[in-house]
Amino acid sequence: MVKTKQPYKKKTPEQVKEEINQLTEGMEKSISNHFHSPEQMKEYLNFMGKFHRYSPRNTALIDSQFPGAEAVGSYAFWKEKGFPVNKGEKSLKILVPNRLGQQFQNEEGEWKPLKYATKKEKQLVKDGQLDKRDGRLVYSTGSVFDISQTSATQKDLPQIFPNKWIDGQVENYSQLRRGMEDIAEKNNIRIVEPYEELGAAKGVSYTGRGEVALNPRNSKRQDTKTLLHELTHAKLHTEENMNDYTKPEKEFQAEMTAYTVASYFKIDTSDYSLDYLHHWTKDHEFKDHEKLLQEVQSTAKEFIMTIEESMEQEKEGEKSMDAKEQKHEVEEEKQEGEKLPSEKLRDMYRSQVRKAEKDNGPFVKKEKADEEYSHHDFKDAYKKELMNFIEPTVGKELDKEENNDRQDRLNQMRAYQETHSKEEVYQIKKESLQELKELPLTDRGEQRLSQIESKLDREFHEEKGMESTSSEMKNGKDNKGAFHQEEKQKEKIEVER
Repeated sequence: MVKTKQPYKKKTPEQVKEEINQLTEGMEKSISNHFHSPEQMKEYLNFMGKFHRYSPRNTALIDSQFPGAEAVGSYAFWKEKGFPVNKGEKSLKILVPNRLGQQFQNEEGEWKPLKYATKKEKQLVKDGQLDKRDGRLVYSTGSVFDISQTSATQKDLPQIFPNKWIDGQVENYSQLRRGMEDIAEKNNIRIVEPYEELGAAKGVSYTGRGEVALNPRNSKRQDTKTLLHELTHAKLHTEENMNDYTKPEKEFQAEMTAYTVASYFKIDTSDYSLDYLHHWTKDHEFKDHEKLLQEVQSTAKEFIMTIEESMEQEKEGEKSMDAKEQKHEVEEEKQEGEKLPSEKLRDMYRSQVRKAEKDNGPFVKKEKADEEYSHHDFKDAYKKELMNFIEPTVGKELDKEENNDRQDRLNQMRAYQETHSKEEVYQIKKESLQELKELPLTDRGEQRLSQIESKLDREFHEEKGMESTSSEMKNGKDNKGAFHQEEKQKEKIEVER
């Protein structure tokens, strides 16, 4: 029997509005009074002083691979500090300078390594009769990792470490997540996987696409706050009006809304939000501060009411579930017929997976031996990801039952896609979609599955078209792939750093 961890008492619209006003006003005062103590500053400087320093060229190189990286060190460096690199993390490549040995110019005028000089030549060099010079600088490639790619947690870092991450679990997270998914649906926003490495950014709003994504490294507490932040961007800062706001104004609204809604549901993010808001409001004047705050309050109210409505619906569903389970106890022979739609869907999904394994027959073991992560593994992982999106209740139950680590799954999927052709990956995904269509999905699940398939087909054919076009073009300026990448960068305008 499913029960909520604690009863939730819904408030009236007037009570919600009053609490929102108190939260926003209180946070504004905290921002204006925000400062770092001398003890915190000393701790921060000591911590940062332990990290390797990199040249401007390497700094730019690191940022291009992992946007927002702050504290970077080698694999051995992090291991020595007690924060080993997380499994599956991809290293960042940097240039390592190496100075070759000194050279001397012999009597014939040739430059040669000093270590190969004869005893007589070394004496002439020492006496200044033969010229010498430092060896030339050559570069090799080295590997480093950002602190967010390690096992370090918030408690390990100084209180004022920039770009810090929120750690911790959230009570009733699944209920809140479903409520936030309803917010997205009401505002025609899609929650997707990030299209690129987000680095130290916690989330992103793809304004041109009407989509938002979260960093897979986030904890549940970070995910909750960041999803609210990105949903605010997607709702308020659209393609049509994004130029009406400055960057600090947009970040102020997104973080204030996220803080307000999270606080309303007893999730305190002030330790993170204060630093974030202080960074974006310090030395910045807003054109119409009152209007910005009014939009924050109205958006927060809409988000809260939507989440509460979702919670109410789930509570009604639980009552229905209780009644059915009581009936099952009395009429065990009718147990199969009394199953909830989600239970039927879960059972049919399991049957489909077992059938696929059976169809593979005795060759499964051989395939596993030849290739550690197989075609079948990728399809199974992709279907689980789809189930988490199209039917969240069922997807999360399946993950819980199988005790799957979602981050490991995503890392394995990403590695598989990098080592297999686009056509092969596309075909596997199409097979997965077709199999899921055979299940008794909800109306919302069918709609989401249809959206995913349309997007998959569109992106695949667009990429194929661009590859065909680019192969015919010699001039780099006309390269359509570069143009597509440039456009993609324009779309990604709201990143939480």
